[in-house]
Amino acid sequence: MPEPTLLTAWLEQPGRATARTAGPGGADGPASQAGGAGAPSGALPPPGVEAVLEALGAERPEPEEVSHSLTVFAWERAAASTDLTCLLAELDELWDVLEDTGGAPLPRATARHRLVDAWVDAVAAERGSPGVDPLSGLHTAGYLYGRVQELDRLSATEPMALVLIVVRWDAAAGPWMRIARILQAASALRSRVRPEATLSQVGTTMAMALVPDDARARVERISLTKAVENGELSTAHVMVDVFAVPDTRARLPELVTRLHGGANVDHAVRPPSFRHSGTGSLD
Repeated sequence: MPEPTLLTAWLEQPGRATARTAGPGGADGPASQAGGAGAPSGALPPPGVEAVLEALGAERPEPEEVSHSLTVFAWERAAASTDLTCLLAELDELWDVLEDTGGAPLPRATARHRLVDAWVDAVAAERGSPGVDPLSGLHTAGYLYGRVQELDRLSATEPMALVLIVVRWDAAAGPWMRIARILQAASALRSRVRPEATLSQVGTTMAMALVPDDARARVERISLTKAVENGELSTAHVMVDVFAVPDTRARLPELVTRLHGGANVDHAVRPPSFRHSGTGSLD
């Protein structure tokens, strides 16, 4: 059986109905109306869902207990690789029911913020390995520098012709929008750039992909540009460019720092096969 959503688990446990969801005799509320359809007999919800059910099922749900239960729920969902968007949809589904049947122990915005905080913490703990940005799941810039050196070693001749597909966006005013933009940019890179690319996160306003200097890189740049023109990044003034990795590899950290700082870098257009010094954009 698939794991039930938070709302389904709540509705399929009539014995947990509170005064807000159960009518006289416990027969009129949504919990009793659900009748447990679709749930395996005697099955219990997963521990994260169970924690939320117990907190909400108390005679007088305590906001602190509900908040803690959402933390447990978020950590469990993060361990199962559940997307944050899906997680928030489950919460909204449940809060729709709570608000329609007499109110919720926490404001919806507070519950959503608590869920996001816990999910980010859980993902950070899971991804807390060297060379990985804990929020986006992309590699750090330091890992990317090391990857360039490894590719050069494997080439066994002259340094490989490499480029960076760089995605930059405006800094957001609040933490929630900053998180959203980072996750959106990381998702766009994963879906629009070849799987073998090395993807890296730099600060909160830039991400990049390390790929060979070929025509495909230009196609990926165009695809990325189209991807970020819609959705949450559409108002972030996103720029997608292709920059050559310097032949003198020691200059690569300087280039990345300048780009992250918003410095203007030469935008001269060159054909893909041109061997370049890495000072300009190739888009």
